[in-house]
Amino acid sequence: MTHRRRALTASLSGLVASLALAGGLLATGAVGCGSSEGETVILNVDPRAGATIGDQPVKIIGQNFRVGTGYAVYFGSKRASNVTILNPETLLAMSPQVDEPGPVEITIRADNGPAWKISKAFRYEDMGGSVVEGLGEQTGPNSAKKQNY
Repeated sequence: MTHRRRALTASLSGLVASLALAGGLLATGAVGCGSSEGETVILNVDPRAGATIGDQPVKIIGQNFRVGTGYAVYFGSKRASNVTILNPETLLAMSPQVDEPGPVEITIRADNGPAWKISKAFRYEDMGGSVVEGLGEQTGPNSAKKQNY
């Protein structure tokens, strides 16, 4: 690696890289940690949609997530309550609750400086309540209601 390229990599390591969804994968232009282990890269988010009530596990697929580094994940302006490093290629974040359905960006911030922003990476949808919402309201053999799933 040339001196100029090392300097460029070092100068970019603290900047936020913007990624765009394209053809099912995210662009891999994320700025990484710049260590000898390789730069951290964000590749995908799975699933890309969930309920506004939150508390859904969302995998952030990438490369070179570091066990010794803490990560905060934001869905729009709301921080995920729990983020776990499953392995060097996968972060698991629990989606937070939001008031309104719609697309949000996901921002991943490493506690050692770098951050990545993924535009329109997740879409909140109004799923209308849980499966157990209507249980116990009516009883008897002729009181069954049709449930749409």
